[in-house]
Amino acid sequence: MKYLSLFLLLISTRVMAGDYYYESRIDTYDPVTGLYYKAVEEVSTDKGFLSGKSSQNNVININIFNPIDGTSTLLFKTAQKNGIPIVLFETGFKDGVIEFNGTANNRTIALNNFRIDKREPKNKLLVGLRNADSKETILYISDKKGSGLKKLVTVPNTADWHIDVKNSKLRVVHQTGKEIRIESYEW
Repeated sequence: MKYLSLFLLLISTRVMAGDYYYESRIDTYDPVTGLYYKAVEEVSTDKGFLSGKSSQNNVININIFNPIDGTSTLLFKTAQKNGIPIVLFETGFKDGVIEFNGTANNRTIALNNFRIDKREPKNKLLVGLRNADSKETILYISDKKGSGLKKLVTVPNTADWHIDVKNSKLRVVHQTGKEIRIESYEW
């Protein structure tokens, strides 16, 4: 019973450690384009807490498979040493809300997402790398096929960020003392 309680505590702590990141697997289809996103993982050689098996796989790239022509492409030209916990893209419109798919917590990332004028989902893919040491999040944006990949912004661990869906902006919110500074980027 003591080990079960410890195990449940460890799991709940990891799940609740950050609202932005679910640590879910990148293994999903885009219902709009049919593209399939799959994590490319580097298997860790570290041993697990309660077993001799590997305990963590680090996502080093994202494979984008196009089922129409059968091709696969890697999002990044080289493997990324930082983990890739964030993949997010729009998938549809329903009841005045833009729907999203991916690994991020949509309730804390996609804000101002109500009474949206009907529109098609954007052809954008948002990917975030998280530096394990500095806890910075580096956000990249591309089209859903991975073309035109560019670094959008580095978000320090002292700042928050979200997508303002209604205004099509990605916002980074910094607070220093009692001062708030907001940076806006096109979404």
